[in-house]
Amino acid sequence: MSLVGRQIGRYRILEQLGQGGMSVVYKGLDTTLDREVAVKVLHPHLSQKAESRKRLDREARAVARLHHPNILEVYDFSGADSSEAFIVTEYIRGKTLREFISGEPLTPPEVAAMVMHEIANALAHAHEAGVLHRDLKPENVMVRDDGVIKLTDFGIAKILDRDEKMTMTGALVGSPAHMAPEIIEGEESGAEADVFSLGTMLYLFVTGKLPFTAPNTTATLKRILDCVYEDPRQSVPTCSDELTEIIGTCLQRQPGNRYPNAAKLRDALAGLLSDLGLTRPHEELPRFFLDPKGYRKDVVGRITRTLLERAQRLISEKKSARALSALNQVLAHDPTNTEAAGLLDAMKARKLREARNQRLVRFAAAGGSAFVVAMAALKGVQVATRASAPTVPLSFGPHEVVLTSVVWPKKLEVAPEPVDAGAPEPEVDAGVIAVVARPPIKPPLVKLPVERVERPVEPAAPTLVDVIVKVRPFGRAAPRRSSQGGPRSTSSRRSRRRCSASRASPTTPWCRWAPRAEPRA
Repeated sequence: MSLVGRQIGRYRILEQLGQGGMSVVYKGLDTTLDREVAVKVLHPHLSQKAESRKRLDREARAVARLHHPNILEVYDFSGADSSEAFIVTEYIRGKTLREFISGEPLTPPEVAAMVMHEIANALAHAHEAGVLHRDLKPENVMVRDDGVIKLTDFGIAKILDRDEKMTMTGALVGSPAHMAPEIIEGEESGAEADVFSLGTMLYLFVTGKLPFTAPNTTATLKRILDCVYEDPRQSVPTCSDELTEIIGTCLQRQPGNRYPNAAKLRDALAGLLSDLGLTRPHEELPRFFLDPKGYRKDVVGRITRTLLERAQRLISEKKSARALSALNQVLAHDPTNTEAAGLLDAMKARKLREARNQRLVRFAAAGGSAFVVAMAALKGVQVATRASAPTVPLSFGPHEVVLTSVVWPKKLEVAPEPVDAGAPEPEVDAGVIAVVARPPIKPPLVKLPVERVERPVEPAAPTLVDVIVKVRPFGRAAPRRSSQGGPRSTSSRRSRRRCSASRASPTTPWCRWAPRAEPRA
C-alpha cells in the first residue's frame, strides 16, 4: 500500500522514488525544518518482524557515524514504538549511476577510474569507521545534478566490532552479480568482500557489461565461484595494462589476494590517474557529468599527450615493453596519431637491428667455440702421436749419465760445449747438464734438470796370463846340453809356470806383468 499523501511523524510523504526488496523510498518534506528529505520505509511484512526492525535501526546508527561528502547523510530514523519502520536521509536531486550509464558510457576508461576513485574514497571512510556496505552496486550510487557522487543504502551494513549477524536465514542478502565468493559460500566476510563488489562495478564501467553473467541467478553465482571472466582489453582496447591489473586484483577468488580495503584500491587508482595528469578527480567528474562529449574530447587529448611523453621517456630509458604499451594505448585513443605511429616504426626498426646484431653475435660466438674445439682436438692428436724423445747417454769422466723421459716442446739441436783436448777434464755437476738449444731464432741456453744414473764398473772376469819367474841361485850353473844334442842355454835357470793374478794387484813382489808369449814354432 502506497504512503503518498500520508504523514509519518513530522515527515509528509510527497511521491514514491523507488522500491527494493526490503523497502520503498519516498520523497518527503520535513515539516519542522522545511526541507526535502528521502524517507525509506520498510515493507509491511518486514516491519512487523523484530529482526527486520533491528536491521533498519542498525543501518541508521551505522550511517549516522559516517560524515563524508560522498556518503548519503542520515537525518533521523523511527523508534521502537513507531507503527512504521523508516529512516530519513538527505534528498538527492539526480539519478542513480545505473540510470546514467544506461544512456552515457563512462568513456574513456580513465573516466570510469575517476568515478571508482570517488566511490572507493567514500567506502574507505566507512571501512575506517568499522562499517561494511555489503550491497555495493550502481543502483546504490547517486549522481547529484552538480556531478557529485553519493554512496547510499547501507541497509545491510555490518559493524566490524560487533559479532551479531543480521543476515536472513536461508537467504542471500545483496545483489548476486556483485556478490563476493565468500558471501555466496556463507563464510565470514570483511572489507575484501566490498572490494570484490567494487571490482565488478569498475569492470562494468569500463566495458559496459558485468564480468559474471548467466541466464539465471544460480548460474551467475557459479561463474563468480569459478572466477572466470573476459579480459577487459579484449572488448576495450583503450583499457590500459595498469587499469586491467587493478581490476584483476579486485576480482581475485581468494580474499587475501585482493586489496585489503577500499583505501588501498583508492590509492592504486590515484597513482594510475596521477601518471596521466588527472590529479583531482573530484573536480574533473562534475565537468564530465555536465558535458560528457565535450569533456571526453578534451580529456582524450590530454591523455594522449601525456602518454606520448611517457613513451618517449621510456624509449630513452630503453624500456621497450612499457613504451610499446603506452604507444598502443595512444593509437587506441587516436588511430590517426602520426607521432605515435612514427615512434612505433622507429622502435620496430631498432628492434630489427638489435635482433640482427644478436644473431651475428651468436654466430660469431658459435664459430669461435667451434674453432677452439677444433684446435683443442688437433693439439690432442699432436700430443698423442708425438714420439717420445730418445734416451741420450752422455759420458763425463768416470761416470755415465743418461737423459731419460725428455720431451722437447720444439725441435731442438743438442750439442755439448767444446772442450780443449789438452785442458784438464772439468768437474761435472751430477744434477745439471748444460744443453744448448738451437731453435731457428736466437737459441737460448737451457739448463734442464736430469736424472743422474751412476753405473758401477763391474770387475772384469779373471784372465790367465803368462808370468816369467827368474830364480837367481847362489852360484852360476855350468852350461848343459839339450837332449837334442845341441848346447843348452847358459842363462840362469829359468822355470816357467803359469799363475793367476788380478791386474789391479800382483800376488808376489818378484813377479812382474808380462804379456803371454807367442806360441813357439
